[in-house]
Amino acid sequence: MIARLRDRLDATTALPVAVVLLAGLTTASLLDGVRESGDLATLDQPMLTWVLAHRLPVMTTVSLVGGEVVMSAIAVLTVAVLAWRRRYSQALVLGGALALAEGLSVVVKHVVGRSRPPSSAVIGPVERTLSFPSGHTIGTATFALAVAYLWWRARPRLGRALLGLAGAGGATALMAASRLYLADHWLTDVLASTALAAAVIAVVVLLDQRWRRTHPSDDTAAMAP
Repeated sequence: MIARLRDRLDATTALPVAVVLLAGLTTASLLDGVRESGDLATLDQPMLTWVLAHRLPVMTTVSLVGGEVVMSAIAVLTVAVLAWRRRYSQALVLGGALALAEGLSVVVKHVVGRSRPPSSAVIGPVERTLSFPSGHTIGTATFALAVAYLWWRARPRLGRALLGLAGAGGATALMAASRLYLADHWLTDVLASTALAAAVIAVVVLLDQRWRRTHPSDDTAAMAP
């Protein structure tokens, strides 16, 4: 029994660390391509050209939902509801993940300093902030992955993990597609955002699992039936 417990603890540590390393390598590879105009960055312009020829009006609404105002309102409301129901660790996980993602996005944007696609291609208001990574995409991905993790954490089952990841993946892909549709970002911007969101969640999961081992809590009731 002790051996099984040790193996389980090792797995819960090793998997998040592996995700962080993989996400870091992926982001570094994308950034290297952007700076050298090679690798996946060579698909940025062809993707923009394809999007301009295949635009769907519904994507404007999708992107609006992931905007700073709407997403912030959804996040604050969700965290407030969790806190009101005394699920403090869940509220901390979600709030901490979103705060970390926002901070990481701002820092990386300014370190990379990449310009957005040409304003002539943009639908709607032209955004003046930097392009790499996409704040909408990293915010949506982080929120969806955090909710999926909390849902799985309440009842750890493989089926719940796979369903949660599928839902988070779908939400992330939809938001990424909307950012490309509006020509607000390059393909590599949204890919990097997805990788960074995975790294954020992996770090949060690692910290949460370690905390729960040493500080057992009674607020682990399921978020949903």
